[in-house]
Amino acid sequence: MKTVKEYTVIVFASILYAFSTYFFIFPSGIFLGGTSGISVILNYFIPFSPGIILMMINITLLILALLLLGKEMAIRIFVGSLVTTVAIGGLEILFPSPDPIIPNIYISCVIGSILICIASATLFYVRSSSGGTDIAAQIINKYTKMNIGKALLCTDILIVIVGGIISGCSIAVASVIGLLIKTFGIDFMIAFIQNHFSKETPQNR
Repeated sequence: MKTVKEYTVIVFASILYAFSTYFFIFPSGIFLGGTSGISVILNYFIPFSPGIILMMINITLLILALLLLGKEMAIRIFVGSLVTTVAIGGLEILFPSPDPIIPNIYISCVIGSILICIASATLFYVRSSSGGTDIAAQIINKYTKMNIGKALLCTDILIVIVGGIISGCSIAVASVIGLLIKTFGIDFMIAFIQNHFSKETPQNR
């Protein structure tokens, strides 16, 4: 029953992550790091589509999760990544090319980043993630004990900077703001969940 509840949490948190990304981040062209940002940047330099690059990176990271994080955690990450991807695909079918819910890029970035922060922290707490560079952050967290948020900052900051340079000043500033909200907020949210819902840490659960 505990496992069923945790996988239910993974599904709902992944859907929240997809909703936040699709309606607040994508329409504004904001970079919050991740493999999607890497694929867009690499597409400028290598002759493969962003989709193919994204698939190759995610497959590689899932293999690393299996080898370095264990089978059970790798399965949870796979489920989170799959649900997030399918949810975004479903939203694309239902709401093709949506306009930003909030036209102001900075407000949209702040709200989207907060929602993604909540979704990501929930996924991390139940030993899952939406995939991508979140997996790299989980590996760093396991082997160095660095907080998840700081690990994410390390993996995503360069992606955000390069993406911002390519896209222009406004996108760059909004992307940095969003990344800081996401990465520092995740540690706060994980601590909040631990203090209010469990006395155990995610690593010991």
